[in-house]
Amino acid sequence: MSTSVRSGKPTATALQSCLPAVGDVLVIVGSPRDAASYVGQRLAARAQGSVTGCTLPPGFFGGVHIAHEPTVMALLSAPATDVDHRHDMAPGGDGDAFVRMARTTGARDARWTAIQADVTNGLRQLATWHDLIVVQKRTVDAPDALDGFDDLLLGTGIPTLVLPPVCAPSGTFDRVTIGWDGSGAATRAIRCALPLLAAAHDVLLLDGAPHRPQGTLPAFEPLPFLLRHGIEVTRRRIDATPSGAGAALLEKSRRFKADLVVMGAYGHSRLRERVLGGATRHVLEHAPVALFLHH
Repeated sequence: MSTSVRSGKPTATALQSCLPAVGDVLVIVGSPRDAASYVGQRLAARAQGSVTGCTLPPGFFGGVHIAHEPTVMALLSAPATDVDHRHDMAPGGDGDAFVRMARTTGARDARWTAIQADVTNGLRQLATWHDLIVVQKRTVDAPDALDGFDDLLLGTGIPTLVLPPVCAPSGTFDRVTIGWDGSGAATRAIRCALPLLAAAHDVLLLDGAPHRPQGTLPAFEPLPFLLRHGIEVTRRRIDATPSGAGAALLEKSRRFKADLVVMGAYGHSRLRERVLGGATRHVLEHAPVALFLHH
């Protein structure tokens, strides 16, 4: 069953001037000219927000173990801070290139930093004053390649826009699928993704939420919320087992020709997701399009 909710939507020209602000964007970069850099800078520039480019140790996204807790020897030899803030790089350096590109794009404030050790703690510090993380998946076949995304989603507390390894570096997504299961994480994802949903041409809500019993507390209703913000939505019911939810979501998104999937992340514990499988791990591993995820 499909339900369409439509409202008067601004023209493309008017839309650019009335989109809600994304806020301050933290970009996890492989290089200053990768897709994540372009997308993060454009999202920040949309409302003249700030953008921070951040490099991490190569092993964070698989292949090399990154310790979450420093050893005694590391504590004795570590510098005062593990986050190396480098605003003014030498000409031609990565930081200098990133800041120049961001200013050209229109971001009001651009920074560059590198986290050398204790990555989890460094990311938590940066997350306290950023609103969105943008990162691009890499073609890493290591068995722990997704663990870094676990840390981003579970450790920072802010939404993460995960770009596929190959993508067009645009800050606007035309066709967006929302995976809705009625959870708090899904609610937070929809609310935080509002700037991207407002810019989309077509939005499909895949409703897999269980029916609520009578007499429960008032709950968030995604369709009225999106309608209030002038977003046209088509709702379709989706029925899938917990183990098959991720595959079903991606298949429906493929048929819709979506270029972005919005969903809550880690409805179960990280251990259960890793051992038994789950929708979050499945879409992170198999999605050919961008993902907007929030825990």
